[in-house]
Amino acid sequence: MFMKLLEENEERGYPLEYLLSRVRGRRVSLITDWEHLIRAENLFEALSSLHHGKIGIDSADALWRRLLTEFRWVFSQMDRTLREIFRPFFQYSELRTLFFCLRYKMNGETVRLEQVLVQSLFSKQFKRILRRNEDILDTVEAVEEAFIGLSPRFKGIREVFLKDGLKGVEQKLTNTYLEHLIQSELHPLIRAFFTRIIDARNLIALYKYLRWEVEGTPRFIAGGRIGERRLRETKDKANIFGVMSIVRALTGMDVEKPDASGVENALYRGMTRFLKTASRETSGIGLILNYLWCCSMEARNLGVLLYGGDAEREAVLAEMVR
Repeated sequence: MFMKLLEENEERGYPLEYLLSRVRGRRVSLITDWEHLIRAENLFEALSSLHHGKIGIDSADALWRRLLTEFRWVFSQMDRTLREIFRPFFQYSELRTLFFCLRYKMNGETVRLEQVLVQSLFSKQFKRILRRNEDILDTVEAVEEAFIGLSPRFKGIREVFLKDGLKGVEQKLTNTYLEHLIQSELHPLIRAFFTRIIDARNLIALYKYLRWEVEGTPRFIAGGRIGERRLRETKDKANIFGVMSIVRALTGMDVEKPDASGVENALYRGMTRFLKTASRETSGIGLILNYLWCCSMEARNLGVLLYGGDAEREAVLAEMVR
């Protein structure tokens, strides 16, 4: 039986122009001066001065819950047409919620599982799967059945879990979802966004494979701008600098730090540049998508800042996407 993954908001939402004006207003509150925060003597006082108030730092999912709260607000303001346009973005984002929940389920951390689900946009039916008092294998099987409702290509998640654990499930679900999505009917800007996400995942996976000389063959996701043939040629030649060349060609940016985080940062900075340009198009879709991305990168940067440990300030700054 087909199960909707996201909740069905019965409210009509607001007209597009009203939402765009609200998004423009909220965008002003996003952090832009990261250097000021890094050099501040008291980070939490500096954050409070930026009207961000107290930010919980007890776990990585505290920042995720904060981001989910903003995503929920944007989703609730949308009319039905906009929700359908952005449904792929929110479903993709909620995969991370699912992965948090599966890890908490495995570890018996029901309180933390519930904390993450409170702000989640998952449907009530799907949340019940994650809340049920059953072992992790039963939950994985139920998740597989729910996703098969989207596409039969999700078959095999249970076997992946038995072989490779939750890490394998995360990779299988994410890669399969992206391949399913890119073959669906999408708004042109949403499609452009996800082709870049696919490129990023493929190039980061290829870099890690070459850098750490991993055994086996990396699993590339179909649907990016860089075809599988070029990715395999780069792999076969063991040309790690070829990865950086591709990144530069895609983004117009150099990899400042020759490691996996440097490759990731260049790709995400390229996405930031693309969406900043897209935010000026007339439909308003680009403005909303840009805001959602900027919120995601702010959460990512806060994670780097709050959990950077004793790393040098310049090193922490280099890890951030700006």
